Amino acid sequence: MKRMILAVVLMLAVSTLAKELISLAGPSDINPWQVEPGIIGLLAACLGGFIARAHFVPIALLVHAVVWLVILYTLRLITNGQSSYVDLAAYNAVAMAISFPLVALGAYLGQQLSRLRGSRASAAA
Repeated sequence: MKRMILAVVLMLAVSTLAKELISLAGPSDINPWQVEPGIIGLLAACLGGFIARAHFVPIALLVHAVVWLVILYTLRLITNGQSSYVDLAAYNAVAMAISFPLVALGAYLGQQLSRLRGSRASAAA
């Protein structure tokens, strides 16, 4: 249980830090708001999966869904309720469609890397 909590905390911390680092990099030729959540989610979930070692994919997806709900709620507050949740979700649909599979992939890869490291450590012993 402690590993899972640590994995979630690290996933959120890496997401926040990566977002700040990307914003410091400046503008690029691609729409970063569409790709950025997926790349950040992939990296953060990979770290979380590595720490958790197992059963992290559904938890990473749940955490990612909660983050998106908070984002949509915040955007609705910013627009003073003039935009509906459906409109906000539609506007962010590409970013969501990219990010959810990448978060799942990241969590899975992190788990596999952790298992690989564990099997190498036990083989070396």
